[in-house]
Amino acid sequence: MGAESTTDANVTEPVRIGLVGAGNRGRNHAARYDRIPGAEISAVADVDEPKARALADEYGAESYPTHAEMLESADLDAVNVCVHATLHADIAVDALEAGAHVFCEKPMAGSYADARRMVDAGDRTGNRLGVQNQLLYTTETRAAKALADAGELGQIYHGIAARSPGFSFSGDGNPEEVRLGARRRGTPYIDGYGAPAFVREDSAGGGVVLDLGSYTIGQLLYLMDSADGDSSAGPPTVERVRGQTFQTAPERAAEAENPEYADRIEESGYDVEDVATAFVTFDDGSVLSVKTSWSRYLDDESSAVVGTAGGVRLDPFEFFSTAGDVEMRASADLEEYLFRQQYLDGERGRQAFKAGIWADPLYHWVEGLLGRANPLPTADLALESMAVIEGIYRSAELGREVAREEITSDETE
Repeated sequence: MGAESTTDANVTEPVRIGLVGAGNRGRNHAARYDRIPGAEISAVADVDEPKARALADEYGAESYPTHAEMLESADLDAVNVCVHATLHADIAVDALEAGAHVFCEKPMAGSYADARRMVDAGDRTGNRLGVQNQLLYTTETRAAKALADAGELGQIYHGIAARSPGFSFSGDGNPEEVRLGARRRGTPYIDGYGAPAFVREDSAGGGVVLDLGSYTIGQLLYLMDSADGDSSAGPPTVERVRGQTFQTAPERAAEAENPEYADRIEESGYDVEDVATAFVTFDDGSVLSVKTSWSRYLDDESSAVVGTAGGVRLDPFEFFSTAGDVEMRASADLEEYLFRQQYLDGERGRQAFKAGIWADPLYHWVEGLLGRANPLPTADLALESMAVIEGIYRSAELGREVAREEITSDETE
């Protein structure tokens, strides 16, 4: 059981939140918290002090030059980590040990060992650890999970982590539906958006596997936790991984008519993968196919989950089964399903539906801290996702399949 649990989080409304990171993600999270009833930005920390001060002033909060000074001086219930993945673990562990609950941007960390440290710190301190993954809250995921938990898929044996409808959140916090997991064209910085740090391993920890793969892998682990018929058992455990990564953007940039693409490759120090595929075997015998890309000359397939009694494709949403010896391929009224589910959640569910925050992981995080909802096990899912991700990288490096023991060999005690 990971650090995020259904136990009392020991906070009172409003939840006082300290942001670590005042860059793009920090500003994004601040805007989203500003729309969520019960959330309050109380402090902002960033080594870029003017940037921290500007964001803090916008929300009437205090600013600090380091997360350590913020933890020492600010009166906080929770800390939200919005810096590069390679920095997540140290900050999250410090915050958990200081008595704060922690929510972390995806990917969870730069390595499985660091992610393990984070979960262990949450378990040790009793404070909650949550990890961002907006695919866990979409209508498609909720409907697929309802079918799986009702036994309509039978025993799940195959998942495909490829492409699913999800949400990005703009600077003002408003959600916009996007396709996550695979892109035909959309390499960070090279194709015009984002910072160079996104495409350097020393700052980002990796490329598309960490960036987009972490979404769909976590989503499929969540849907496949019913694979052995026990949906309370948690995500399946990785046993073996065979993966391969590819770096195609430099060649594409070199062949482009616009020289700016090549200039951006050189200026950024681009050294990460932009395409990856993998095949994962779990200890219960089920398997997962992973396909993720920033830049690929092919439209990718939909994510899906398949069992002995039925299957679900997520984009577009379709349910496959047999009824009366007739092979069925059914669509679903997801808008009506979402409307009904939100209204069944009571007044706050209705408010979330009307305000458009029902799919925001930060909304669910705050609701969980306030005891109004049972949180999803996002830390467990993110940790096992890191086992898949690290397995892909190690397998690609070694040119062969790797076992779990090889993936977790650098794990700290």
